[in-house]
Amino acid sequence: MLKVHDFSNYKFRPHAIGKLMKGLPKPLTPNQVETLTGLMEKRYAGTITDKQIVTLGDLIKKRDAKPELSDGAKTYLNELFKDKVFDRSKEIQSKYLSKGISVEDENINQYNEVNRTFLIKNEKRLDNEFFDGEMDVIEDILYEFKSSWDYSTFPLFEEDVPNEDYYDQIQCYLDLTGLTKAKLVYGLVDTPDDLILDEKRKMAWKLGFLDGIPEELDEEITKNMTYADIPKQARIKEFEIYKDEKRLELIKIMVKQARVYLNSLNITLAKHLQLI
Repeated sequence: MLKVHDFSNYKFRPHAIGKLMKGLPKPLTPNQVETLTGLMEKRYAGTITDKQIVTLGDLIKKRDAKPELSDGAKTYLNELFKDKVFDRSKEIQSKYLSKGISVEDENINQYNEVNRTFLIKNEKRLDNEFFDGEMDVIEDILYEFKSSWDYSTFPLFEEDVPNEDYYDQIQCYLDLTGLTKAKLVYGLVDTPDDLILDEKRKMAWKLGFLDGIPEELDEEITKNMTYADIPKQARIKEFEIYKDEKRLELIKIMVKQARVYLNSLNITLAKHLQLI
């Protein structure tokens, strides 16, 4: 039997918030703000050209653009709605396929060893009016650990947070905990043996080897997915993130819009079932 849900107070998981934030209008850059200010001064002075009027209009339109759910966000919400109404979840599958879940403790232990800290994995879920989540470590600041799939995806030279979704996720965690600062920690740790074996099987299938891949290729895959020869200090990359009240305000606006959209899908479903 289908389960009817009222999403009016639905609390989103912070790791999924990034899906709601895709396609939102970007704020003006500092240069655009400067240009806008200058053009408005010219308009008041009566010295603005026709071409500059067009530029001014474009900048005002961009500045005043209202946040709306993108098509991508609606696609995600459609899937979430089906999960709830059909009482199924794809997260069950992804949990067991994720390297990040399986090496979470190792990632934290590696950080502790290098930095001589004693961080302990948080096991408590927190929720508020908008979010429901379980963060990795809660101390005087928040710690969120991410495990790179392999050495090629490890953000060794990145200066800014490489994934905007993680920035939004941490903003939600900061809102949940009341903290104002977080560290996003990428760790490069050995891939579990079962995932390495799975990678080798995929390669064998891709290359058409029926009796296993050649020894040289087997060793290369293992080497690319294990890192004992690389100093642990080189396998940690930290990004400091501070609470961003403006971003949180926008996130909460999108949560409210998402709730309205999810509730509208109840009507769509009822029409599909010819109930109305």
